[in-house]
Amino acid sequence: MRAFSVLKFDSIEGLLLTLGVALLPVYIFSSGGIQPTHMILAMFAMVTLLRKGIPAEIWVVFLAAISFYSFFVESFYTIAGGNPASLMSSLFFCYNFFLVTAIYTYCRRCGLSALVPGVIVACVIAILAVSVTGVSLQESGQGRATGTFNNPNQLGYFSVCILSLTYLFYRHGHLKYIVAVGMFLVTMFLSVASLSKAAMIANFMVVFLALKPAKSESSANNKILSISIAFFWLSLVVFGATAIFVFYFQGAFDEYLFVQRLQGIAQENDSSLESRGYFAFLEGNAIQILFGLGAGEVAEIVGHEVHSTLASVLNNNGIAGFLLFSGALVVWALNLWRAYGFIGMCCLTGPAMLYGITHNGTRFTAFWVLFGASMSMAYRITKERNEVKAQRGRLRKPVVSDAF
Repeated sequence: MRAFSVLKFDSIEGLLLTLGVALLPVYIFSSGGIQPTHMILAMFAMVTLLRKGIPAEIWVVFLAAISFYSFFVESFYTIAGGNPASLMSSLFFCYNFFLVTAIYTYCRRCGLSALVPGVIVACVIAILAVSVTGVSLQESGQGRATGTFNNPNQLGYFSVCILSLTYLFYRHGHLKYIVAVGMFLVTMFLSVASLSKAAMIANFMVVFLALKPAKSESSANNKILSISIAFFWLSLVVFGATAIFVFYFQGAFDEYLFVQRLQGIAQENDSSLESRGYFAFLEGNAIQILFGLGAGEVAEIVGHEVHSTLASVLNNNGIAGFLLFSGALVVWALNLWRAYGFIGMCCLTGPAMLYGITHNGTRFTAFWVLFGASMSMAYRITKERNEVKAQRGRLRKPVVSDAF
């Protein structure tokens, strides 16, 4: 496994990135405040961008636009008499913009070598914290696990982002298959321990796709071996899913808290889109629908922030901000589809975006680490493919002799 082979850092940026990512699960201050990981990653972003600058990419333009647009909207409402605390949502957007561009810039040049050990240490911290603080899968006395996070939903979102990062590391050969499977199991356990419905559903829906073995050079050149691997994986998925459904209908999981929580989704009042704050923008006028209500006004209408990644941007920043943010996400998905195929794109974007249906993930740093790292590696894959095509084109080009 190459994850531990690169502990010799070639620059201060690599050390800061590893340390910052390793501290992702460590929350010392209250939610919404600056945590140790934010401070270290801010130093990483500053050093990286001062040395290399901000990359000129279309998705960077989209994220820069929504970051500064969000700040403008919140500043406008603050000057108009709103709560200055509402500026924090836009400041996190700006912070994560600089962070994601720095991660993209660094990983595009140096690869994932600094990220892998950081993520592994973060997983170890999370699993140890949950184990030490206690978790019960069948008794409600312990409550929902939080680990070193401030609330269980943060733990759940951490698990979905780590699942996708693990898949990314495996696809690029930094983790052996058996190690990747082990980390997938860790992410499943963390989501179950958090009892986050969104995290459990997101992980359960994607993990079977993530378990598909990646094509090696030998299997890529051997169609029979490639088909055999695909058949084995599909058989395993069908067998596993069938076994789970059989055990479920026989009542084998009835005593487990996570099953009870998933079964209660239909009866819970806080699971609807309306209760999550999706439709707060309808309370505004035409100008507010177009340009946004601002976080403060949304909180007054709903009673809390909008619990959705996309809907929070729509309500806070209007249709204009929603289109800017969606533009970056569309570019992200398309680039990953071209680089990793449909299944790879689902494994890298699916968990975080599924979780984002009922929770606001725009502020969570792990999501932006995933975004920047996956975009950088997709860039490298696409560049290598284009270079190979160009080289093949030059080789096939007929040589014109000067002889007469």
